[in-house]
Amino acid sequence: MKLGVIGLGTVGMNVVKILSDEKNRKNKEIGDIEVIKICDIQNSNIMGYDFTDDYKEVLNDSRIDTVVELIGGVGAAYEISKSTLNSKKNLVTANKHLLALHGKELFSLAEKNKVKLQYEASVGGGIPVISPIKENLFVNNFKNIRGILNGTCNYILTKMEEGLSYSKALEDAQFKGYAEADPTFDVKGIDTAHKISILAHLAWGELKEFSKISIVGIDGLTKDDIEAAKSQGLRYKLLGEANFDGEKLNINVAPIAVKKDELLYSVNGVYNAVELDGNYTGKTVFYGEGAGGDATATAVISDIYKIKLGR
Repeated sequence: MKLGVIGLGTVGMNVVKILSDEKNRKNKEIGDIEVIKICDIQNSNIMGYDFTDDYKEVLNDSRIDTVVELIGGVGAAYEISKSTLNSKKNLVTANKHLLALHGKELFSLAEKNKVKLQYEASVGGGIPVISPIKENLFVNNFKNIRGILNGTCNYILTKMEEGLSYSKALEDAQFKGYAEADPTFDVKGIDTAHKISILAHLAWGELKEFSKISIVGIDGLTKDDIEAAKSQGLRYKLLGEANFDGEKLNINVAPIAVKKDELLYSVNGVYNAVELDGNYTGKTVFYGEGAGGDATATAVISDIYKIKLGR
């Protein structure tokens, strides 16, 4: 298996490092996996790899059968993803923004060109949730999916419950590296909406037009809101929720006051959790840290291995 990696940020660096570190152990089990070329706009100090700043060199390399897209956004990443699939190369991506907006087209291109499109890392980072829905729980007719899908927001809400104002909690999250300098996508619920949209597509086969998803973030919550919930034994969580009533797919993102007896009540700090309610399995919860270079890279590599194994 020959890979081209496009994007060498935190996740991309960790993907290359883990593949190198685990090469002897894992390649004995499933066969050789080799990184042929790496594309990044800035040269890297990783030795022993062929680098380029032109992604077309990756796509035009006939040796490469699988492209790992890790640049994020929907500009160049969209063009790269389309070109990859049209070049009859498999695509692995962690790009939830891309899939939420253009997934319908990309899934169709993968099917048309008879290649794989894998995206485990797009939801929950290192928490395995995409594969279980596709492979382990697919027989269910899901009643409802909901989850805490953004660790930044969950951390801020936890700190607000401990007494910080929204602005102070955000500042603390940024200081600790849990929030970006521009946290808009996180705190306004957009990132959560991307992820719940992907999960809904998996469960019910429909990718809802993103502009039609109801999205409310946490930036309007105050200390008084948090304290009022606490006084009633409730705890605010930013939830992405989806259900299909037989005719219409409903997706909403909003801060919800969760009861103590609910499974998501005790998910605090930067942790994420996804709750799936299936007609055969009942409620199943997937829980863990939803971000971080190593965790997300692990999910990316699991997709690479799936393609290698023909799954």
